[in-house]
Amino acid sequence: MQVNHKKRALAMLAVSASLLLAASGCGDARSEALPSDESARTALEAALSSWRDGKKPGPIAGASTSAEIHDSRWSLGDRLASYEILGEEKNGAEMKFNVRLTLSQPAGVREVQYYVLGRDPVMIFRDEDYARNINMDNGPSLNGGGNARKRRSR
Repeated sequence: MQVNHKKRALAMLAVSASLLLAASGCGDARSEALPSDESARTALEAALSSWRDGKKPGPIAGASTSAEIHDSRWSLGDRLASYEILGEEKNGAEMKFNVRLTLSQPAGVREVQYYVLGRDPVMIFRDEDYARNINMDNGPSLNGGGNARKRRSR
């Protein structure tokens, strides 16, 4: 049986990170992995403004701190007309922002969550991309279709 090297490397990375966090001892390691409330909001606003202005996802120019966004819908060509940050919450090692997106393509309004992590760079993930990264192979598909079976007509 061949060992999947990618999974093995990720497992080693997770174990190493756990050991480093346990060894640090002082302070709450989870909160140290989060940006400040102000820098998280500023990075998210810079990213969403960049999308609204027609720029590409990835590293965000003009953010006060180094920031990068991962949003598959933006990458697939959705166009943002406007956004509104509705609220934010911290839960352990996660900082989430609830955001209302008004899209011009495809037209519509969506309420989504963005997860903001890290300090340098600040990493921003749309909820579906965050879930896909956390679950790796078992994450939701990009097309939203998943493993749904088509009905057969009789």
